[in-house]
Amino acid sequence: MSDVGSTVDGSRFARRLLDALSEETNRTILSLLDEPASVAEVVERCDIPMSTVYRRLDTLSELDLVTEHVAIDAERGKYRRYERNVRRVSVSVGDEGRLRARVEREKGNPDEEVTWEPTGR
Repeated sequence: MSDVGSTVDGSRFARRLLDALSEETNRTILSLLDEPASVAEVVERCDIPMSTVYRRLDTLSELDLVTEHVAIDAERGKYRRYERNVRRVSVSVGDEGRLRARVEREKGNPDEEVTWEPTGR
């Protein structure tokens, strides 16, 4: 995931993560990608417009929730495949109303935990 070294960065990341996961289309794509799939395969399986799939995969990639792989096929040539990069995402309410988002990775990859603090507190 992104480097969340400071509280501000962590809060910003947590907000972006929660915003992304609040979108049904992002959740649908994320749940589909338990195995690598191309954009065309995602479009076909989810019945989502291709331009939307590209935008949503960009968002999920920026948050490091999916991994992009380059594949080469004799018929299709070079193309990209995407795969979910997380095992679990959980959100909890901690001290003083702070939301804590925990991203659990597959074995061998470090988990990440970030806190979002509402502005004005």
